[in-house]
Amino acid sequence: MASFISLCELLLKLIIPTATIAILILLIILFSLAFSQNATVPKFRRRGTPVHLLIVLGSGGHTTEMLYMLKKSLNTSVHTYRTYVVTSGDPFSATKAAEFEDNLVQPPQRNTRKKVAEPKSFDVITIPRARRVHQSYWTAPFTTLQALWACLLVLCGRYPKQKKLPWKFTSPHPDIIITNGPAVSVCMVLAAKILRFGIFISRWATGQGSKPEISRLRTIFVESWARITSLSTSGVLLLPLADKFLVQWPDLAGRRAWWGMKKTEYGGWMVL
Repeated sequence: MASFISLCELLLKLIIPTATIAILILLIILFSLAFSQNATVPKFRRRGTPVHLLIVLGSGGHTTEMLYMLKKSLNTSVHTYRTYVVTSGDPFSATKAAEFEDNLVQPPQRNTRKKVAEPKSFDVITIPRARRVHQSYWTAPFTTLQALWACLLVLCGRYPKQKKLPWKFTSPHPDIIITNGPAVSVCMVLAAKILRFGIFISRWATGQGSKPEISRLRTIFVESWARITSLSTSGVLLLPLADKFLVQWPDLAGRRAWWGMKKTEYGGWMVL
């Protein structure tokens, strides 16, 4: 009996500190996410400064929706360099991205003042897929970590065969990241959040304060037009992570991960 009581006391001595540390870590993560989402973006960029836009193409209908949105809203005089990220086994998205860029550099129609993009002002990068169709859930964590690592390299400009940015860009990090799913979008937004947290901690630890890097790596998630009354799985996961969460149906507006977090914003039909 005495040995049993001693064992219970030992377990309590191990469990209580472990549980306390786990709770503190969870509170720090929740506070960091709320602070990051609601923080004011520093206004470091001067007017006319080029913007590096990173677009995640999620294959199939996600790619089609994203290219429709870009066709309506992309301003090549502002977003002067575009990086398209596609996953392995998705030649459709890579081809469509190249075709989209080819159309941007076509001569404008007569009597229009539309400014066209400069040739070779984009890059298409293929990274590993986070989870293949019908892949076992036991192996999915390993491929997801592989995809996350690839996303970190892309955001740092160090992925194999990734083009070097033009001289006018002072940082390898993209200014804006836009995605609409699926799994690779979660990896990319999470990678951006990790990098921003690391930059913030390093600046704070060295006493350098706010720098232009803090205003970069801003993420936008656009929920699929097909989601009318409920969020997608990617949307649920990205609700506490994305800096801006746009929905295309009024019923999805005003949702948030928990109290104190940013709400989803109704942007209307962005694909039609």
